[in-house]
Amino acid sequence: MERILVAIDQQHPQQEALTHGCSLAKRIQARLYVLFVQNRALQNAHPARQRLKLLVGYAKADGINIEYFVAEGGYEESIVSFVQNHGITLLIHEQDHAGISAMQSVRHRVSCRVEIVTPQKR
Repeated sequence: MERILVAIDQQHPQQEALTHGCSLAKRIQARLYVLFVQNRALQNAHPARQRLKLLVGYAKADGINIEYFVAEGGYEESIVSFVQNHGITLLIHEQDHAGISAMQSVRHRVSCRVEIVTPQKR
């Protein structure tokens, strides 16, 4: 069974990667993990976490096999550790200008495929 990870950074809590991950997981009957990485120094994570919990609840109600996790610390390290500890086969990340170098670093340190979702222009 495919194990998909959607990683979301507290500083850039975009939802399009999660939407794509949910759609893919439902279509191929995969297990979907959502990892919200929060920085201890930043205290305003509550609204983003609440929004994610709500979206995860909708996904569960839609029949998606989904689990939600929160990690504290460095974004890159949290992703690499999660991928290694949970046997992730696909990492989905939303492209943002600040996170390009972070994802390049992660891509070289994990053994799974990495898919970058480009946000829609509004």
